[in-house]
Amino acid sequence: MTETRLHNSVRRHRRDLRLSQEALGDQVGVSRHAIMAIESGRQVPSTTLALRLAATFGCAVKDLFRLEPAPELEVHLPPPRPASAAVPPAPGSRVAVGRVGGRWAAHPLPGHATGAADAIVQEGGARVRPVRGMRQLERNVLVAGCAPLLANLAHRVGEGSVDARATWIPASSHRALDLLAAGMVHIAGLHLSGGVSSHANVEAVRRRFPGKRMLVVNLTRWRQGFVVAARNPLDIRDAGDLLRPGVRVVGREPGTGADELFARLLADEPGGRPDFSGPVAEGHLDVARRVHCGAADAGVAIESAALAWGLGFVPLVEERFDLVIPASIAETPPVSRFLDTLDDPGFRAEAACLPGYDTSISGHASTLEARSAGS
Repeated sequence: MTETRLHNSVRRHRRDLRLSQEALGDQVGVSRHAIMAIESGRQVPSTTLALRLAATFGCAVKDLFRLEPAPELEVHLPPPRPASAAVPPAPGSRVAVGRVGGRWAAHPLPGHATGAADAIVQEGGARVRPVRGMRQLERNVLVAGCAPLLANLAHRVGEGSVDARATWIPASSHRALDLLAAGMVHIAGLHLSGGVSSHANVEAVRRRFPGKRMLVVNLTRWRQGFVVAARNPLDIRDAGDLLRPGVRVVGREPGTGADELFARLLADEPGGRPDFSGPVAEGHLDVARRVHCGAADAGVAIESAALAWGLGFVPLVEERFDLVIPASIAETPPVSRFLDTLDDPGFRAEAACLPGYDTSISGHASTLEARSAGS
C-alpha cells in the first residue's frame, strides 16, 4: 500500500505567469527536468524549494501543494459480543485501523474518546476513509485488554519509534482473546485470578490456541479486590458483605476476570446475588468512577483504579497481566518495537511511580509451542 499522493498546482501557476519550465527552474535554482518531475508528481520538492516556488508565484506553499484524499479501505469489523446482534457502525463514526494478517481491521472508538482517529466510517459500515497516511495505518499495533497501563505503553510506542505506533482497544480478557483469534488485533491482554504465577494465563492460551505457537509476555502484576468508598464506611471485608440489604454493587461484563472472581467468591456464600446497581461497568476505571460518584457502594476492580479515584481498596487476589502474541508476528517491526518498549527506561520509571502496578518482571516471556487440540 502506498502513501497518500501529493497533489500540486505548480504547472497552473507557472502558466499563469507565462513562464517556461526552464525559466522557472532558473528563478528557483533547479533544472528544467526537476520542474518537469515536480509538475508530474514524480518528485516531491524540498522545503527550501517549495518556499522558493511559493515566493516566485506570490502565494503560500499550501496553495501549491496538498495531499490528495486517501482512498477508501474495505475493513473487517469486530465480531459481535455474545448475546448481542451485529450492528455496523454508523457513517461518520470514528475508528482505529490496523493491518492484521494481510487485511484491515477497524475498531469503533467510543464517542467520548479524545484521541485522534485513524479513519471515518463510510456508508454501509464496511468501508472507511483514512484520516492518517497509509504508512501510519500499516505500522499501527492494535492491542486489546483491560489494563489502563496499556494506554501509557501505547503512547510511548508512538513517541519512541518511527516505524511503529499502537492503539489500545479496551476489552475484557475473554473478549481480547476472541479478537486475537478473529484476526482483529495483534496482541491480547489477559489476566486470570490464578495468583502471581503464569500458570492460569498460560493454560488459558493453550486451550484457546492449541495449534499455534504463541508468546506470553508479562506487562505487570497487580492486586484485584473490592473498590469501596474512602475509609470503607460500610466495612465491606468479604463477599458476604456484598449480600447485605442496601449494599449496591457494580456489575462486570461476563468474561472479565472480575466477573469470574465474583462468581468464585459468591459460590461459598449462601444467600443469592448482590444488588447490582445500574448497567455493567466498562472496565476497572469505570467501576471506581461509579463508586466515587455515589452510584454504587462497591465493585471488583484493580487496586490502581481505586487509588486513582482516592477510594478504599480491600485486596482479594494477586494476579499477573500478560500480553499474548502469535509468534509468527512477534518479530515484525511494529510488534517487536511495541515489545521493546516494555524495556524502555522511561516507561519503567513512570510505571514504577504509578500506584498499584508491579512491573518488576515486565517483559519476561514464555513461548508456547504449537500442539494439536488433543495432545
